[in-house]
Amino acid sequence: MSRTYTLQDLQHLSLSALHTLRGTLHRELALATPHSPQAREIFASLDAVNRVIRQRTTGPRMG
Repeated sequence: MSRTYTLQDLQHLSLSALHTLRGTLHRELALATPHSPQAREIFASLDAVNRVIRQRTTGPRMG
């Protein structure tokens, strides 16, 4: 992987594209050396992708 995706990078992507990117990142993580800088970048990107997906699929909030 050549970059770390940020929340701002992901805002314009469709939900389908986010799910596709998440799958790609999971495959890259499986190939990365454990505890390497590359693995840390992938984890950071996965966290951002999961956060955006969760924001878009969460129902009405009570409170």
